[in-house]
Amino acid sequence: MQIAVAAAGLWTAPDAVREVDALALTTPTDLAAWAAAQGPAERRELWGRLDTQVLLGDTVLVDDVKDGWAQVVVPSQPCRKDPRGYPGWLPLSQLAAPAEETGEQVVVTVPKTDIRVTPGGEVLIADVSFATILPVQETSADWVRVNLPGGGTGYLPRADVSAYPSENLPTAEQLLTTGRQFLGLMYLAGGVTAHGLDCSGLTYGLYRRFGQVIPRDATDQYAVGERIDLADLAPGDLMFFRKPDTGFVYHVGLCAEVVDGWPSMLHCSQTDWDTLDGPITEVRHEHLFAARRLVG
Repeated sequence: MQIAVAAAGLWTAPDAVREVDALALTTPTDLAAWAAAQGPAERRELWGRLDTQVLLGDTVLVDDVKDGWAQVVVPSQPCRKDPRGYPGWLPLSQLAAPAEETGEQVVVTVPKTDIRVTPGGEVLIADVSFATILPVQETSADWVRVNLPGGGTGYLPRADVSAYPSENLPTAEQLLTTGRQFLGLMYLAGGVTAHGLDCSGLTYGLYRRFGQVIPRDATDQYAVGERIDLADLAPGDLMFFRKPDTGFVYHVGLCAEVVDGWPSMLHCSQTDWDTLDGPITEVRHEHLFAARRLVG
């Protein structure tokens, strides 16, 4: 089965949802209204409820169905919790039969776009997210016709997509330039869309856009790439943070630059509740313990 909405939340359990989450459970979803209804207090409440989001066209493996909910794992989001992929629950209504494969795919490269019934026509699926990957049916000068879960097709602006996958690892410049599209976007626990990101959702999505599958969570991302001494930090390196009294990796971001030994970072911050690009704080500096390099 595949995700048939712009993005489906992957919940820890069916009873983890709140009244405010109703807009994220429908088909189609209204993620813009759902996100806008949540301030910092509501976003904090998502911890332990929403683990991640799964994008339109992503495959899920269904383990169980109960009372309109599907228990699934997501192979495209590697996770220590299950060797097959990220586990969780989502509404059964947000799943459909897989889109027909064509041997050619595109990935959305802008924060969000719309799939239309015809070129320039009525919106079929709104707010299709950055890093969404879909099979290509045909391409014209301005539009790409894509196959959709459930057997339909729709049209994406050609300017909003790129061929997938890329042949090489992304460069530091590509990661940082692409990531800066999200500056000012609100922090959202479990978020991987242009309506809200968390720290590892940003880094996961950036690598996915360039054809690289890395784990979804910061703790698991700590295992990717080449370990780098902190004295050798360079733009594009993944920076990892933990409190001195724990072994838990609580934050990840991309090194933007290093000036006089003090790094700047592109990251989604739960402290500031948005996506930032600037020097890390003294507290962050104390908690910075490791870096990984995965760039071309």
